[in-house]
Amino acid sequence: MSVCSHPVLRKHAIASCLLPVAVAVAPPALADQRPPAPTELDRVEVTVSTATRTERLLSDAPIRTEVLRAEDIALRAATDFSRVAELVNGLRVESNCQNCNTTEVQLLGLGGAYNQLLFDGVPLLSTLGGVYGLEQIPAALINRIEVVKGGGSSLYGPGAVAGVVNLIPQQPTRPGGYLQAGVDVQDGEPMQTVDGRGDLVTADGRGGLSVVGQWSKNDAIDFDGDGYSEITEKEQVVAGLQGWYAPSERDTLRAHYLFTHEERRGGNRFDQPEWQANIAEALETDYHRGGLYWDRILGDAADVSVGYAFALIKRHSFYGGLGDVQTDPLAPDFDPDALDPAVPDSPAAVSFLQYGYTENPLHYLDGQFNLRRGDHALAFGAQYRRESVRDDQRDATGATVRRGERATFSNLGVFVQDEWTLGDAVDLVLGLRADRHSALDDAIVSPRVALAWQATPALKLRAGLSTGFRAPEIFSEDLHVDTLGAAPVGIRNADDLREERATTAMLGFDWRPGDDGRWSWDATVSLTELRDTFVLSDIREDAAGLYQMRDNASGSQVAGFESNLGWQAAETLRLTAGVAWYRSRFDDAQVVFDDTDEGGETTIDTRDYLKTPRWTGQAQLVWSPSHRVDTYAGLRHTGRMWALNNNTASLNRTRPFWVADVGATVHLGDGDRHWDLAFGVRNLFDQRQKDLETGAGRDSDYVYGPRFARSYYAGARFNF
Repeated sequence: MSVCSHPVLRKHAIASCLLPVAVAVAPPALADQRPPAPTELDRVEVTVSTATRTERLLSDAPIRTEVLRAEDIALRAATDFSRVAELVNGLRVESNCQNCNTTEVQLLGLGGAYNQLLFDGVPLLSTLGGVYGLEQIPAALINRIEVVKGGGSSLYGPGAVAGVVNLIPQQPTRPGGYLQAGVDVQDGEPMQTVDGRGDLVTADGRGGLSVVGQWSKNDAIDFDGDGYSEITEKEQVVAGLQGWYAPSERDTLRAHYLFTHEERRGGNRFDQPEWQANIAEALETDYHRGGLYWDRILGDAADVSVGYAFALIKRHSFYGGLGDVQTDPLAPDFDPDALDPAVPDSPAAVSFLQYGYTENPLHYLDGQFNLRRGDHALAFGAQYRRESVRDDQRDATGATVRRGERATFSNLGVFVQDEWTLGDAVDLVLGLRADRHSALDDAIVSPRVALAWQATPALKLRAGLSTGFRAPEIFSEDLHVDTLGAAPVGIRNADDLREERATTAMLGFDWRPGDDGRWSWDATVSLTELRDTFVLSDIREDAAGLYQMRDNASGSQVAGFESNLGWQAAETLRLTAGVAWYRSRFDDAQVVFDDTDEGGETTIDTRDYLKTPRWTGQAQLVWSPSHRVDTYAGLRHTGRMWALNNNTASLNRTRPFWVADVGATVHLGDGDRHWDLAFGVRNLFDQRQKDLETGAGRDSDYVYGPRFARSYYAGARFNF
């Protein structure tokens, strides 16, 4: 029995049966792309599940879902999720640290804290996992990505204000796999990657197991020659497995586990211990995550699923350094006492104590019952999330010198959702969820509604209204410590910090003229109102050191517009393009810099969100002149935005960036056993920030725009 014919397995594998079989790894694209497979905008009927947790054809989904398939991921040689995310219009990755390269995904004009990242429908990242976790998800695990913008579905937590990004894993349909190796050379420094995957499927199609592994390594890169890195030195090892088994026609068990070990370091003096560097941000992370799920079909009109997922992070860290201290013994101003940790209050004595250790366990329970009655598809469910953070300060010997944060947060959410089919042309989704968060006194009820109307065979109109909130807990940015002149900058919550409330309204259309599906066009306008918006103050100092205070602003508003165009010009040629505009502003101006308490004369306030461009966009042209060759040309635009430089006491308007990528894949051999050879250039015109902060006193937070310089990549992959 095939996977696609099995009544239970079909629920989780239907997309693999309808889409061309593809593996989401890089650098090479797949030999299966002969001729080039149409995108989700074209004639293939893609099945999606994120919006409602029920399988729907993409064109029938009541809540708009955007899909990025494995073929496009592989063709663009994306090695991890942080690179993959940049291929979706309106989904952008912003770098937040010049020293350690932490990133966040911005969606719907809002920062990373406003969206949920899911793995097969389950929350993927914990608080600490959100700091560097985007680069710790190898593309080998991703078969496709589904993006639902806005909080139109009640099935996901209160924090999914901007939407959800669901990473759908590969569901193998036959034994096989691949081995591959690649190199990406940036500014003369190579990043090496070796990875592989092996799939086993039982003869009766009732079970399967996939094993994946990836190793990557690169040295630090100093773009401006000041002796301090812009790209971290990094080595990463990832190993994981996922399996499924159907003991009966009605039951399916699924499980997965992934382990990541990563060591990264930025700053200078890489041949010395971190505490002897002028600046160092270094982390050694062990990241465990996994889950176990059971799905059962109760009858023709009902099914139930229950699951448990977990994540555990153990991280050793260093944030700080000696600062602007002479470290060359031959220099005339060299002071050996400054490098001696035994000398009280010396730079070395301070730096010696800037290590840390953090543990972050997360547990997640989820249960859902689906019932279909006539025109109604009802979903009832409960979700429980419990997360703890332990954060201690240590010295260079590993001894604890200060017990830091000890916090535990939990959220119990219950929901009901009705997908109501009002005739052949109208779908109405009514949802209600109630969440009881441990940091709040009362439960919060969040209604959500979405409407889809097939006005004509070619035109579908959509509308949605959703509400949500963010509780005053510990956030991912709290656990990434900025440095200013090697001095750590922490984040503290105000004692009276209130939850942040959000309401999002969306209106849009999908237009697919003609019967051949060669053209598609969609557009969406949105408006998000935030009340008691969380804001960070200017950098302040007290006896404990530098810090920013998180407090509530009166509110803010994000207005946006997105549009996408797809054209299958021929069987061998397709073009996709998209543009997004977002205006993210506070109701009242917020102070982002104030040095008057230190005797300065500068105060800067602004209503605009920092490092949030108004305009972004992208386009891609894919041409396959023969079944042996696939080529692409891509273009990404990042518009002007406001960026604060604390050293120069200035709020700067950045320049726009146009990043061009080109590449090709050559397929050698036929059948299951074949080779793919890939090569190309990323950021062809080397578009990136030019006014980088330099030296030991640099403001590590003053970094924006494209994360990487021009690079050349090549790789070889053997499929079997």
